[in-house]
Amino acid sequence: MNGQHLRAIPFEELSQLIGERWKSTGLLTESGGPFVDDAVQLLKDGIDLVTDSDTALSNLLSYPVHATLTSPEGRPIVEDKLSEVSAHLLAAYDSGELYGALEEGPTGWQKWVKGFGKTLKRKGKSLFMPLRVLLTGKLHGPDMGSSVILIYKAGNHGIVSPQAGFMTLKERFEILRQLNWEALNQDHPALESAATISN
Repeated sequence: MNGQHLRAIPFEELSQLIGERWKSTGLLTESGGPFVDDAVQLLKDGIDLVTDSDTALSNLLSYPVHATLTSPEGRPIVEDKLSEVSAHLLAAYDSGELYGALEEGPTGWQKWVKGFGKTLKRKGKSLFMPLRVLLTGKLHGPDMGSSVILIYKAGNHGIVSPQAGFMTLKERFEILRQLNWEALNQDHPALESAATISN
């Protein structure tokens, strides 16, 4: 089935089709429910073939933050005081403020991001790019707010199979805590020691 056909079928059918695919390929332990619906809704525009849905979900669940931070594209973000944003983000996580916002869903998230941006005196790309990198581990991807909410839900629902390579928000924050920002800000070779910690 090609992308046009996939986009033409009713959402319930699409969600069922992709949900069953995710369960049969061992990414998820269940083939339906709110998590599957939300994931299909978020990822469907990037799916042309049913088989693409595996990569789309795996990408969402993975957290290649080391690779991103050491990439040439990630460099300018690191140099734009990313360690500062990370410290504030960890504080928001530790205080429970971030979880509270994610519990409320999209409106809670938007409100939190606005407040977070004000605290850091950042907005637009200079706020969203660092947040995307720190929370998703990537420079690009589907809507960041929806992605982070979905990652949060995935960690709570226990629907993701152990072999799916999923990193919960808790695990992501542990990695952020261990990052050697000094090494990151100097040059790349020193990073390899940080990368070995997470593997």
